[in-house]
Amino acid sequence: MVLTNIQEIELLFFLGVLILYIELVLYFFFRYYKIMDERLPLNKILLSFGTFYSFFILGISILAYNRLILTDLYLKEISYKIGYLSILFSPVIFLYFLKIKEFSRIIYYKISRFIMIFSFLSLLILIFLPINFLITFFFTMGLISFILIIQIRLMIISKGNIKKRLLHIFIGNLLSIFSLFFILEINGDLDQIENIPFMIGLAFLIVSFIWTMFGVYSFPTFYEFKWKMNLLSLFIINQEINTILYSHNFEDIKSDYKNKEYEAMFSSAIIGIDKILSVITNTQDSKVNKIEQADSLILIEYGSHLLPEIIYALIVKEDLKSNSYFLKSIKEQFESFFKEILSDINYFEGNEEELFGSFDIIITNLVDQK
Repeated sequence: MVLTNIQEIELLFFLGVLILYIELVLYFFFRYYKIMDERLPLNKILLSFGTFYSFFILGISILAYNRLILTDLYLKEISYKIGYLSILFSPVIFLYFLKIKEFSRIIYYKISRFIMIFSFLSLLILIFLPINFLITFFFTMGLISFILIIQIRLMIISKGNIKKRLLHIFIGNLLSIFSLFFILEINGDLDQIENIPFMIGLAFLIVSFIWTMFGVYSFPTFYEFKWKMNLLSLFIINQEINTILYSHNFEDIKSDYKNKEYEAMFSSAIIGIDKILSVITNTQDSKVNKIEQADSLILIEYGSHLLPEIIYALIVKEDLKSNSYFLKSIKEQFESFFKEILSDINYFEGNEEELFGSFDIIITNLVDQK
């Protein structure tokens, strides 16, 4: 088929959009796999968005190819079915990756199952019955609208930087879906296609890409929803001289009260348990990572190889993977922020509050940005 000048321009624009969205999908997967080792369940939202966009843009690409290249009506019918099947399947695969208990606060499983069954029925209808563009289009919009509702619920219960990033992704998704009104042929007339709506649809896709990239770029680690309520206290200990370098009470952040006797007893207990384990196992490499108490849990992280004398202890109500990751972030920030002082830490004994009191700002930022 020989393309007209307008169709050649449309094809070039669409190929540009397609390349952008392939990069977007790959970046969603990259952000997910970069933090996959931490095994934080809510980060599957990145995998969900990546797969959603994969099938969504694949469907649009097939329909655009059909519109610009194919002329045979029989092939057009088959191609349109495949394109719509891909778009209809995108919300199904999105829900599949969110079928974990951590998302039960935003997705009711009964409704989710109903939507998935409805989606599969729509797919079967599309496969076995003659295609009706208008009905198929509204099937598609209904299913994808459910994905938007999930995103709204997710933003409502999220906080800080995560909420801002999700808002950008939501706006990007909204613009992508809105582009369907211009790109897809919902009037069923395969021969009377206007060029201007198609170009407007491509413009919306480009803008949606920009908004979505703002959201997914440097997407922060997605902690569990109740991780903040789980925090009790933080202690950073110099085990060589049995001194608390820094402490923080998460239950009453504004309080300056510090119980010195409790801090000294706490640091001695942590160090003592660590030494006892080393003696029992006859090795210096054995480390305690968790200490269970009656109504709480102590998570322990050790300093880097340059600062082996430092112990980070986070007291929490229950064992959440997010809190372990949060403690590692505290360690990274503390050693980065005070790296010059920590190299000669033993020479500053007695001035811990003056030296490390400013770390309150870092702790507040770490808590508020999630």
